[in-house]
Amino acid sequence: MSSLEDLYQSKILEFARIARDISLLTDPNVSFTSKNPVCGDEVTIDLIINKDNIISHYGHKVRGCALCEASSGLLSKNVIGLNFKNSFILKDNLSFWLNEKLDKFTFSEIENFSPVKKFKNRYKCVLLSFDALQGACEKHKN
Repeated sequence: MSSLEDLYQSKILEFARIARDISLLTDPNVSFTSKNPVCGDEVTIDLIINKDNIISHYGHKVRGCALCEASSGLLSKNVIGLNFKNSFILKDNLSFWLNEKLDKFTFSEIENFSPVKKFKNRYKCVLLSFDALQGACEKHKN
């Protein structure tokens, strides 16, 4: 398998399909949009954060490449139940993991994104949803 085939392996495409089945929430506590001006990818994330500061509902709208969609699909499977304060570090930790400065990332099935490590120009695609999550949490905090 070539590196490009590794990048778009079946599990990545499965995560992208998961993302396409999710929509924005009707009444979120907070909403935030992140954009990648280089490629035009855009992710909007809606959250409901309960009184205990736990993310109880998640919605998104993704307009982007398969990696951007896949990252959003991965996020959607792991974000419910997180303390929103802990969500601030997810983007940085994912970036460290992609750059091999961190051995483990907390989300299940992250190993499916290992082929992305060979393509630094695609990191932003994977990080964009996490950027939107971080932005939403910062907005909620204020």
